[in-house]
Amino acid sequence: MEYHVTVSNHALDEMVLAASESFVLGNARQWGAVEIHGYLWGSRRETEDVEYIDVDKFSVSTSAVGDEESVAFDERVARIKNSILGYWSPHYHFLGSFHTHPYPSLEDVNNNKGWEFSDDDKATILGDEDVWELSHPGTPIAMVMAVTKMAVVHDSFVGVKVGKLEFNVGNLRFWLSVAVGEVSSGKEKVFSTDNILFNPHSRHYNRAGARLDGVD
Repeated sequence: MEYHVTVSNHALDEMVLAASESFVLGNARQWGAVEIHGYLWGSRRETEDVEYIDVDKFSVSTSAVGDEESVAFDERVARIKNSILGYWSPHYHFLGSFHTHPYPSLEDVNNNKGWEFSDDDKATILGDEDVWELSHPGTPIAMVMAVTKMAVVHDSFVGVKVGKLEFNVGNLRFWLSVAVGEVSSGKEKVFSTDNILFNPHSRHYNRAGARLDGVD
């Protein structure tokens, strides 16, 4: 199966805003870069060979406790938020989860392949029964957004590779990667990062870069 993933302008805005704040300022418990966690909603439709996944809405989990290396979250959050959206926006389907990987430099991102899901990420996502149960159609997606500060401001751009979107916002660089849950014939849950095509919107990448206020 091939997957075509589109992230709406609104959802990507919210991801970037949340990731930027947590990277620069941390949270109420810790100063400095921390990981954050959130959830995704949208729609999915499948043809014979391709599944189209449209991520329309993102919500950060304000109760998740994170530091620079990990984030702990409560699975009940997905149920609470999904119930509320069920009242207000029944056309949205719960798609899966999102978290960030903050890095102090571009070198650290490249050395650690920070845009990839870590082994702990995979174990956590595969073991999150609530996410699998709530997701439509029972096979959730997962997204990870790596972020770092650039020493030099570059022009804005977008780079698209299999399962990965890379772009600049001012003097911050972001990588957004996606994996899609699958259930094997033996009923084993796995996450695939293969055969995934991103369909980015152009609005975020058509201006020259400029240093962001508050990002030193």
